[in-house]
Amino acid sequence: MSKKKGKFDLTKLVHDGLVKEGEAFYFVSDNTKTFTVQKQPNHEFKIKTAEGTTTVHAFAQACLGQEPPNHASYWFQNSKGETLYQIWQADISEEDQYAA
Repeated sequence: MSKKKGKFDLTKLVHDGLVKEGEAFYFVSDNTKTFTVQKQPNHEFKIKTAEGTTTVHAFAQACLGQEPPNHASYWFQNSKGETLYQIWQADISEEDQYAA
């Protein structure tokens, strides 16, 4: 699990209650490409796709057919239309408010 402030950490987002275990996300350009958030035996969270368990970055790369041009979390949204990137950035902004 990442301890670096501001670094994308799916496990932290789940522990903070911003993303739920089992929550589905969809590739923004093709909603047939989906993943769900899944707890691993080591208690960290990764994503489960039709092909297996992987990371957000690796799945974005597979969906795009290339290295993502920006952070991989931009490319996936939940059923509310919120991207994983927006959820992550809102969490960072909230942490900054408490640090001030």
